[in-house]
Amino acid sequence: MKKLLLIPVLIIFAFSGCNKDYMNTSVYMYKNQTSSSITIKAHSYFLKKDSVLIISPGGMLELIFGIEHEVLFPPPFSWDECPPYTDDYIVVSNGEKQLIHKFYPPAPETNNLYQEETYNLVQEREHHRTYEYIFTDADFVNAEPIEPSESPE
Repeated sequence: MKKLLLIPVLIIFAFSGCNKDYMNTSVYMYKNQTSSSITIKAHSYFLKKDSVLIISPGGMLELIFGIEHEVLFPPPFSWDECPPYTDDYIVVSNGEKQLIHKFYPPAPETNNLYQEETYNLVQEREHHRTYEYIFTDADFVNAEPIEPSESPE
């Protein structure tokens, strides 16, 4: 009788297996606490495209990235499950000044938006993480002035 009870248990273990597909999700929230609209232009070299995102004063933007992996979570700006490439860059502008974030080499003295260390981790679950970055006027104190022909919009 004990052998008969063991068979259903073995069948359950056989079909539950260790080879599960996981979708890990990272949510990156960008909050604008400046008095100007923030424009984010993210260039993906590998995908050959630019994405332009605008956050109004007091507004918020969420970017959600997913990757099928048991352990790894997608880094910021992982478009179409494609992690950033060495020639990728992000231009952040407040309409008067701009910051350029390069994926490689990252500038250690800036809050590089490609680096997870730049963000505050606000929520962590088994297959989900939420990060936050808050833009303030201090982000643009040492930024480059925008020349009229360089406007990212």
